[in-house]
Amino acid sequence: MKRLFYLILILFVFTSCDKEKNYLRQGNKNFEQKDYSKAEDNYLKALNIDSTYHKAQFNLANSNYKKDKEDQLNKALIYYEKALTQDLLDKDSSFIADILYNRGNANFKLALLDSIEKTEKYDKGLKKAIEDYKGTLKINSKDSSAKYNLSLAMRLLEQNKNKNQNQNKEKQDKDNKENKDQDKQKQENKKDQDKKEQQESNPQNYKKKENQDKERMLEALKNNEKNTLERLKKEKDKNTQQIRNDKDW
Repeated sequence: MKRLFYLILILFVFTSCDKEKNYLRQGNKNFEQKDYSKAEDNYLKALNIDSTYHKAQFNLANSNYKKDKEDQLNKALIYYEKALTQDLLDKDSSFIADILYNRGNANFKLALLDSIEKTEKYDKGLKKAIEDYKGTLKINSKDSSAKYNLSLAMRLLEQNKNKNQNQNKEKQDKDNKENKDQDKQKQENKKDQDKKEQQESNPQNYKKKENQDKERMLEALKNNEKNTLERLKKEKDKNTQQIRNDKDW
């Protein structure tokens, strides 16, 4: 009876293993046909049977990577990370190199999605990609693709660093020039104000101003007197004319 129980248990285990491998194989077929959504479904089915199935995790990450969208790339990074468990690190170094290389590519793509704005995501993605490519080369120093991508990522990171430094320098130079112009303008304004105050406090200038005021007052009196005389003359002529009229009439 015990032998029969063990036999059934062994058959169940083998059947389960075959089932998850079948899902993996089907997912790989979908992947080759570039049907990444169906591939993802089959890899997930395999992981529902065995959540530590590294090949399913790796291929699931690859199917998300192929979709070339930010959210899918971030999902790919999650599954690459899950595939890099401690038990795998102690077993298959070549498989680890593949995971690191593909994860580096995912980080590289995330950086390139931000290549126009070039915010912190750009530098962050490039730095992570560089780390992964270096990790790949530690395991396989002859990986030409990892060497090329590492060189490209490092060059782009250096270019962006130099660009940011130049932009910061230009901004600093512009700010310094504006500050100098403002200081110069303040000094000129102060000189003009000091000159004006000095002129106003000078007795000679005050006397000159006083004489000018007197001249204006005399001119005004003359004009007023002239206008008064003209008005009186007009009134006199009018009266004279009036008298004449009365007389004639």
